Formats: sequence, structure tokens, C-alpha cells
Amino acid sequence: MIVVENKEALARIRTRCEKEPFPKLLGIEVLEIKPGYARVAMQFKPEMQNIFGMLHGGAVFSMLDEAFQLACNAHGEVAVAQQVSTYFLAAAKPGAFLIAEAKEVNATRKTALYEVRVFEREGGRVLATAQAMAYRKGGSLPFDEKGDLAQGPDSNAPGSRQ
Repeated sequence: MIVVENKEALARIRTRCEKEPFPKLLGIEVLEIKPGYARVAMQFKPEMQNIFGMLHGGAVFSMLDEAFQLACNAHGEVAVAQQVSTYFLAAAKPGAFLIAEAKEVNATRKTALYEVRVFEREGGRVLATAQAMAYRKGGSLPFDEKGDLAQGPDSNAPGSRQ
């Protein structure tokens, strides 16, 4: 597979993700984005604990989903999650700094498969893995150079009908 890097699309997706409220809520930071690949980071904070005092699985999933969405949309065309299978393998240490890394494994005109790992930065212990399938809707990313979503019936926003 030939990967062509669209610098304008990468700049727009990075600007847009800086405005995305949910990752900000969790403190997710973008480390790297390129077509078919992304790395994000997050620190395990006390407010992310589940009923057992461990890192909540929803926080882990949110982190891997952020890396997945960035990797599959970094090609410069709209892609949305079609299916994600996640395996939780170990509990994070309290206060651990975590990394999620998404890598494209295979891509066709309409779908793309990704492997995603979440691991502790110190020691590299893997906490979760996932296989994620993206549906490639096509069309340009629906946001401008300031990271604002395009408005109106002609926009290619992921929820819009085509």
C-alpha cells in the first residue's frame, strides 16, 4: 500500500483534535499523527478510577479510540468506526503515564483494519489491545484550517447522509 502524506489534512486534523472536548476532559494528548498511524498519551488520575480503584475501562477505550480515529482520518478523507474489539489485559499502575498507538494493518477502498495497543510508558507493559475496523466514507475532512466543523447540508460531517 502506498501512503501519500497530505500535510494540509494532517494540520487540519491536529488543529481539530486540539478543540475536541472529550479528549480534553480525560487529558489525552496527541503525540504523533500520520496516515494510518497515531500515538496519544494520558496520565491515570484518581478521578479515572472504577469501583475497584483501578483505571476505568472506559478511559482505556476512549484513549485507544482517539488514536484509532486520528490514524484512520489522517489520510485526509472521512473514516468512521465500524467495529472495535477490545481486550483488557492488565490494570494500570496508579498515576501511570499511558500511551495508545494505532497502526493500519490493511486498507481497501471502503474499509481499513487497525491494531491498537495501550501500554505504560515506563516498562512498556501492555494494558489493552484492540482490532478496529474503519468504514471509509470518503470525501474531504469536514473542518477548516481553524479546526471548525463545516456547517450546512453539503458538509461531509461523519453523521451527514450521502
